[in-house]
Amino acid sequence: MQDKVIVITGASAGIGAALAGEVARRGARPVLAARRADALAGVAARIAGAIAVVADVTRRADVERRMAEALARAGRVDVWVNNAGRGITRPVSELTDDDLDDMFRVNVKSAVYGMQAALPHFKVRGTGQLVNVSSMLGRVPYVPSRSAYSAAKHALNALT
Repeated sequence: MQDKVIVITGASAGIGAALAGEVARRGARPVLAARRADALAGVAARIAGAIAVVADVTRRADVERRMAEALARAGRVDVWVNNAGRGITRPVSELTDDDLDDMFRVNVKSAVYGMQAALPHFKVRGTGQLVNVSSMLGRVPYVPSRSAYSAAKHALNALT
Protein backbone atom coordinates (compact mmCIF):
# COMPACT_ATOMS: atom_id res chain seq x y z
CA MET A 1 0.00 0.00 0.00
CA GLN A 2 3.07 2.22 0.32
CA ASP A 3 2.78 5.38 -1.84
CA LYS A 4 -0.54 4.30 -3.41
CA VAL A 5 -2.99 7.09 -4.23
CA ILE A 6 -6.37 5.98 -2.91
CA VAL A 7 -9.57 7.92 -3.64
CA ILE A 8 -12.24 7.36 -0.99
CA THR A 9 -15.80 8.65 -1.33
CA GLY A 10 -17.97 9.28 1.69
CA ALA A 11 -14.80 10.14 3.61
CA SER A 12 -16.22 12.76 5.98
CA ALA A 13 -17.34 10.21 8.59
CA GLY A 14 -17.81 6.55 9.43
CA ILE A 15 -16.19 3.84 7.32
CA GLY A 16 -14.72 6.35 4.85
CA ALA A 17 -12.98 8.44 7.51
CA ALA A 18 -11.69 5.33 9.28
CA LEU A 19 -10.43 3.86 6.01
CA ALA A 20 -8.66 7.11 5.15
CA GLY A 21 -6.79 7.04 8.45
CA GLU A 22 -5.87 3.39 8.05
CA VAL A 23 -4.54 3.66 4.49
CA ALA A 24 -2.51 6.73 5.50
CA ARG A 25 -1.01 4.79 8.45
CA ARG A 26 0.01 2.12 5.96
CA GLY A 27 1.83 4.61 3.75
CA ALA A 28 -0.81 5.45 1.15
CA ARG A 29 -1.90 8.93 0.13
CA PRO A 30 -5.67 9.28 0.55
CA VAL A 31 -7.76 11.57 -1.64
CA LEU A 32 -10.91 12.20 0.35
CA ALA A 33 -14.24 13.15 -1.14
CA ALA A 34 -17.52 14.08 0.52
CA ARG A 35 -20.27 16.71 0.36
CA ARG A 36 -19.85 18.16 3.84
CA ALA A 37 -16.89 20.54 3.55
CA ASP A 38 -16.42 21.16 7.29
CA ALA A 39 -16.52 17.50 8.24
CA LEU A 40 -14.24 16.60 5.34
CA ALA A 41 -11.73 19.28 6.32
CA GLY A 42 -11.73 17.92 9.88
CA VAL A 43 -10.90 14.41 8.70
CA ALA A 44 -8.23 15.68 6.30
CA ALA A 45 -6.63 17.79 9.05
CA ARG A 46 -6.05 14.63 11.11
CA ILE A 47 -4.35 12.77 8.24
CA ALA A 48 -0.94 13.90 7.06
CA GLY A 49 -0.78 14.18 3.28
CA ALA A 50 -4.50 13.77 2.71
CA ILE A 51 -6.08 15.65 -0.17
CA ALA A 52 -9.67 16.76 0.40
CA VAL A 53 -12.06 17.37 -2.50
CA VAL A 54 -15.59 18.55 -1.76
CA ALA A 55 -17.87 16.69 -4.15
CA ASP A 56 -21.41 15.36 -4.34
CA VAL A 57 -20.92 11.87 -5.77
CA THR A 58 -24.57 11.71 -6.84
CA ARG A 59 -23.62 14.18 -9.58
CA ARG A 60 -21.60 12.75 -12.43
CA ALA A 61 -19.87 16.09 -13.11
CA ASP A 62 -18.64 16.28 -9.50
CA VAL A 63 -17.19 12.77 -9.73
CA GLU A 64 -15.43 13.57 -13.00
CA ARG A 65 -14.08 16.80 -11.48
CA ARG A 66 -12.87 14.85 -8.46
CA MET A 67 -10.97 12.44 -10.71
CA ALA A 68 -9.40 15.36 -12.57
CA GLU A 69 -8.39 17.01 -9.27
CA ALA A 70 -6.92 13.76 -7.94
CA LEU A 71 -4.83 13.40 -11.09
CA ALA A 72 -3.74 17.05 -11.02
CA ARG A 73 -2.76 16.97 -7.35
CA ALA A 74 -1.46 13.41 -6.96
CA GLY A 75 -0.44 12.48 -10.52
CA ARG A 76 -2.33 9.21 -10.63
CA VAL A 77 -4.98 7.10 -8.93
CA ASP A 78 -4.12 3.56 -7.87
CA VAL A 79 -7.30 2.61 -6.01
CA TRP A 80 -10.82 4.04 -6.16
CA VAL A 81 -13.11 3.24 -3.22
CA ASN A 82 -16.83 3.85 -3.74
CA ASN A 83 -17.83 4.10 -0.11
CA ALA A 84 -20.47 6.85 -0.11
CA GLY A 85 -23.85 5.54 0.86
CA ARG A 86 -26.79 5.94 3.13
CA GLY A 87 -29.66 3.88 4.43
CA ILE A 88 -33.32 4.23 5.15
CA THR A 89 -35.49 2.37 7.61
CA ARG A 90 -39.07 2.24 6.43
CA PRO A 91 -41.47 -0.61 5.63
CA VAL A 92 -41.94 -1.25 1.92
CA SER A 93 -45.60 -0.28 2.30
CA GLU A 94 -44.51 3.26 3.24
CA LEU A 95 -41.71 3.83 0.70
CA THR A 96 -42.09 6.83 -1.58
CA ASP A 97 -40.68 7.43 -5.04
CA ASP A 98 -38.22 9.86 -3.47
CA ASP A 99 -37.07 7.21 -0.98
CA LEU A 100 -36.29 4.74 -3.75
CA ASP A 101 -34.71 7.36 -5.99
CA ASP A 102 -32.48 8.51 -3.13
CA MET A 103 -31.37 4.97 -2.24
CA PHE A 104 -30.39 4.21 -5.83
CA ARG A 105 -28.84 7.62 -6.49
CA VAL A 106 -26.58 7.48 -3.42
CA ASN A 107 -25.84 3.75 -3.21
CA VAL A 108 -25.76 2.73 -6.89
CA LYS A 109 -25.46 5.62 -9.32
CA SER A 110 -22.66 7.28 -7.35
CA ALA A 111 -20.65 4.04 -7.57
CA VAL A 112 -21.32 3.75 -11.31
CA TYR A 113 -20.06 7.31 -11.77
CA GLY A 114 -16.93 6.44 -9.78
CA MET A 115 -16.29 3.27 -11.76
CA GLN A 116 -16.76 5.13 -15.04
CA ALA A 117 -14.38 7.89 -13.91
CA ALA A 118 -11.65 5.52 -12.72
CA LEU A 119 -11.71 2.72 -15.29
CA PRO A 120 -10.36 4.70 -18.27
CA HIS A 121 -7.40 5.87 -16.15
CA PHE A 122 -6.77 2.32 -14.95
CA LYS A 123 -6.92 0.96 -18.50
CA VAL A 124 -4.39 3.53 -19.76
CA ARG A 125 -2.04 2.75 -16.87
CA GLY A 126 -2.63 -1.01 -17.12
CA THR A 127 -3.28 -1.18 -13.39
CA GLY A 128 -5.73 -0.08 -10.73
CA GLN A 129 -8.28 -1.39 -8.29
CA LEU A 130 -11.94 -0.59 -7.73
CA VAL A 131 -13.54 -1.25 -4.36
CA ASN A 132 -17.30 -0.93 -3.92
CA VAL A 133 -18.44 -0.90 -0.30
CA SER A 134 -21.71 -2.76 0.05
CA SER A 135 -23.56 -4.43 2.90
CA MET A 136 -24.53 -7.86 4.08
CA LEU A 137 -28.12 -6.67 3.55
CA GLY A 138 -27.36 -6.56 -0.18
CA ARG A 139 -26.77 -10.31 -0.07
CA VAL A 140 -29.23 -11.42 2.60
CA PRO A 141 -32.13 -8.96 2.98
CA TYR A 142 -33.22 -10.16 6.41
CA VAL A 143 -34.40 -6.77 7.78
CA PRO A 144 -37.79 -5.97 6.22
CA SER A 145 -37.71 -2.29 7.21
CA ARG A 146 -34.43 -1.88 5.27
CA SER A 147 -35.85 -3.19 1.97
CA ALA A 148 -35.00 -0.15 -0.17
CA TYR A 149 -31.44 -0.05 1.18
CA SER A 150 -31.08 -3.83 0.66
CA ALA A 151 -32.35 -3.52 -2.91
CA ALA A 152 -29.86 -0.74 -3.69
CA LYS A 153 -26.93 -2.66 -2.20
CA HIS A 154 -28.01 -5.79 -4.10
CA ALA A 155 -27.95 -3.72 -7.31
CA LEU A 156 -24.46 -2.47 -6.39
CA ASN A 157 -23.30 -6.06 -5.85
CA ALA A 158 -24.65 -7.05 -9.26
CA LEU A 159 -22.91 -4.14 -10.98
CA THR A 160 -19.68 -4.93 -9.21
